[in-house]
Amino acid sequence: MLCLSASLLLGSCADSCEGSIETLVLYAKPGPKAVGRSIYVNVVNKPDLGIKQSLMYEGKEFGTFENVVIINDPTNRFASNRTICFSKFRQEAATTGGDLMEEGLPVITVE
Repeated sequence: MLCLSASLLLGSCADSCEGSIETLVLYAKPGPKAVGRSIYVNVVNKPDLGIKQSLMYEGKEFGTFENVVIINDPTNRFASNRTICFSKFRQEAATTGGDLMEEGLPVITVE
């Protein structure tokens, strides 16, 4: 199940996320090898999925978040979402390096 909120909507999609994992989009950047996007999210209701992380960009702190995960989005399916809801996902290899200092962040692909 997906929460397809338009980027201009300010409301939450809590009703459609009921029973699913809910995440709030923090940041997105081009995906690995410029395919799709890597979407940095803070997990709202499954804290064991993400890790606490201070995200950095160009040497400045972007923010510190409690449950950060990177969603691999090779088809730009979530390009305009502020919230992403899902039930099924695959765990990918953790990140290494990168311009947001994301060393060790969990990476998932939503099914």
